[in-house]
Amino acid sequence: MSLTDVLRLPGPCDHFVQVYTDDSYLGTVVADYIGTGLEREEGATVVATAEHISLFIDRLTALGVDVPQVAARRRLLFLDAAQTLGRFMVDGQPDRALFLGVVAAALDHVRSSGCRDVRLYGEMVDLLWRTSLEATVELERLWDEVLRDERLSLFCAYRLDPLDRHVRDVLRRITHCHSHLLPAQNQERFEQAIDRAYAEVFGVGADVDVLRELMVNTQNLPTAMREAQAAMFALDIMPEVIAHDVRTRAHRHFVSGRHPSPPRL
Repeated sequence: MSLTDVLRLPGPCDHFVQVYTDDSYLGTVVADYIGTGLEREEGATVVATAEHISLFIDRLTALGVDVPQVAARRRLLFLDAAQTLGRFMVDGQPDRALFLGVVAAALDHVRSSGCRDVRLYGEMVDLLWRTSLEATVELERLWDEVLRDERLSLFCAYRLDPLDRHVRDVLRRITHCHSHLLPAQNQERFEQAIDRAYAEVFGVGADVDVLRELMVNTQNLPTAMREAQAAMFALDIMPEVIAHDVRTRAHRHFVSGRHPSPPRL
């Protein structure tokens, strides 16, 4: 299945990550993930900022979901990300016992509706990574523990630009914590920008295609993702001056394109 198909029909323990810069894009993708689950009589827990909760409610309503009714039946639970994070952080690190207690309470709430399968969405990690990447990685690890024990799926979101060289190391660390890196915002333009940057630096032709494929395969990336996204990670094996040139060109080509369009889900 494609990555967007997997997002609609996630398997047990699937752990998705979406990086984005546009809230409208995020709202569309999250509403599709949650809304599809509700259509399948699954439950959902959403841990997000107040602004994003409002956005998700609007998008779910546009999809035909009666959000107040579904929430009243306990099939859908919204939690404030900052408040929830504060319930289990101790000395700047997530406390395992407190975290598991918070998650258990949320799952018990939704499962009291009769739903066994629950889709999770969270952006507490997005509030955390700017102050402590290590704490963020630990929180992702704790989420993986929950997914293994409960056989559920989780969708995480980070507000960052995947072509920004200043967050390259952050992106690699958080991507490795997930099973799937979802398609980039305006994936078609993203791929065109990377293809153009590669062609400008390495040239075109069969030999260059083989080089790019070898670069990607050498990485042995543990996360499922589109080939263009993998090609950006593959630059890590190149001399820094070359990698920087490709990333700079890709970012310039992407920015100079059209404004982001809605994802094709």
